[in-house]
Amino acid sequence: MFRSLGSWLLMLLLVALPGCDRVSAPVVVDLPDSGTQEGDLPDSGEPEDELPDSGTPDAGLPDSGSPGTPPMTPPAILHFGATPSTIDVGQDATLDWELVGPAQVSIEPDVGHVTGSRVTVQPARTATYTLKATNEAGTVTATTKVTVNPPPDTWASLAWSHELPGNYDSDVYRWLDSGRRQRTAVLTRNDTRDPGGSYGGMLRQFRFYAGTGERVASGTGAMGKWNGWGYVVNHYDNTVTHSADLPGSYRQVFVGRHHALHEFSWNLPLYGTPGIKATVHWFFATGRDHPVYAVTFDTSAAGAGGLSSSVDSRTPYGDIAWDGDGTNAWVDGVKWGDHHQFLSRDEPLTAQSRWDYTRPNVVPYSLTYSRSADAEMGMVQTLDWLQHNTGGTWFHDNWGHTSEDRANTGNFGNWLMPPNWNWPYQLCQYEMDDSSPTRSKRFAWGLMYGAVGSTSYWSYGYGGQLSGHPYQSYSVFMVMGRQSTGDVQAQVTQVERMLEARLSATRGEVVTQGPLGVGRSDTGSYPVPGFNSTYGAYEVLADATGHFTVTLDAAGGDIRNPLFLVHKPGGVPGRLYLDGAPLTADVDYFASVDASAGLVWLTLNRLWSGSHTLTSASGGTVR
Repeated sequence: MFRSLGSWLLMLLLVALPGCDRVSAPVVVDLPDSGTQEGDLPDSGEPEDELPDSGTPDAGLPDSGSPGTPPMTPPAILHFGATPSTIDVGQDATLDWELVGPAQVSIEPDVGHVTGSRVTVQPARTATYTLKATNEAGTVTATTKVTVNPPPDTWASLAWSHELPGNYDSDVYRWLDSGRRQRTAVLTRNDTRDPGGSYGGMLRQFRFYAGTGERVASGTGAMGKWNGWGYVVNHYDNTVTHSADLPGSYRQVFVGRHHALHEFSWNLPLYGTPGIKATVHWFFATGRDHPVYAVTFDTSAAGAGGLSSSVDSRTPYGDIAWDGDGTNAWVDGVKWGDHHQFLSRDEPLTAQSRWDYTRPNVVPYSLTYSRSADAEMGMVQTLDWLQHNTGGTWFHDNWGHTSEDRANTGNFGNWLMPPNWNWPYQLCQYEMDDSSPTRSKRFAWGLMYGAVGSTSYWSYGYGGQLSGHPYQSYSVFMVMGRQSTGDVQAQVTQVERMLEARLSATRGEVVTQGPLGVGRSDTGSYPVPGFNSTYGAYEVLADATGHFTVTLDAAGGDIRNPLFLVHKPGGVPGRLYLDGAPLTADVDYFASVDASAGLVWLTLNRLWSGSHTLTSASGGTVR
């Protein structure tokens, strides 16, 4: 069979197209047959599809390689990181990335599909984030890590509850002390008689850790009425008035996150004058070991001349097992401080114990202890002896003496110790006989006759005349602890240092005057500028913007967990700084807000040594 020459030429031309690197199939184009013409190629005898099949389907012309869209490649991740790479719980970090090429982007965990080049995350714990970029050509990944610092070891808040331990209708306060161990105060309500027969209004039970074990101190019920400690007691004209037999009222002044004030009040029948009022505050604070007991006698109802009889104060008064329930240990000794320091020298304590009254003293205190039970209870005034006179008898004639050279020996009777009526503070002396030891846990304060309601009375020591009208106010720290560690004397030292410290302000003001006790509407100058002796706090007034900057110089020595009382609306500052370093709430400081009074209470959780500056910063508030 012969094809025309044109047919052969066209077939060859198509098979050998320029740039063709393979032949997929022969292409035959027949021109119209004009018959046998000169030059026709003879038939070779091969089939018409004489070129072998390449295996490629008959799909038209092969790829010529002409210009067009380039083939797609996988994306590339140039950068994936976190800023900052280390955060605290609750803080944010920013993840950012840079890619080359189109892609769908996702981040795990907890993020998902993202667009743009950055996203904000707030992981609760350390997390490694994986970025995945995908397109039709493939997938690439990259990782980055955000380290989350463990949450700060925050302190639990103070707690209040209404409970009925032993059927004593009580308000119970629990807080963490300076050693971060729980203390519990059970305050029995004073509007009805308690199961022991008294009208309450006192500390029914106190729980605290002494060493590794918890010590529980409950009211002893001595004499059928002293069912706790903190009663209001006064004497005049051989008469005694006490709150154990008087109904009164109670209220919570405020209960904050870390601070609480609880109030008892009574109308006292002093010398038949109606309207004489006693107000007591118990103050508790996280980071502090010892509650404050603050009392005011308001005798303004007696008129300008005051009461017509000389009235003393043995408040606070009571009988509580400070050695631990069930121990009933012998009292091994007593100590007190007024203008001088008194201590018994022979154990156990008896009326024949030797004593020493020679060393000068600054801050008034009293204590009783048992060495065998490793226990003691004491009171420490929040002001020094010159700032507020204490002591309620006439034993000052033995200042500077010992039992070996005692003055006015005729006053002692059969006792080597001072006679029971001549102790400046009431301790266990009225439960002692001439020679035997005592297990009595009686414990009370002492002020001179006339200290309550008299316009003029002699101070203990007869160093001058004072006025107890229309108000007599004072505060003491109530201390229960171990005799071996000297907890009462340690608190005496702390108060001395608190009074020697100096407070200054460069923003806001140092408060220098205010009410000089609880339940008072008058104001007076503070004995130490900036120091609120009612609660043992440094007092500050924030500026008009609600901020303050104060410097406390602990010139007298280290102060454990100082307390600041800030007059400031709007709650706790959003930030607090100490010497420029940010502080963490519930770790570095413990804050409470008394919104009704516009006050913020701040306990700084540190041993304050030397001079440091505390400041607030602009920002939001926390409540």
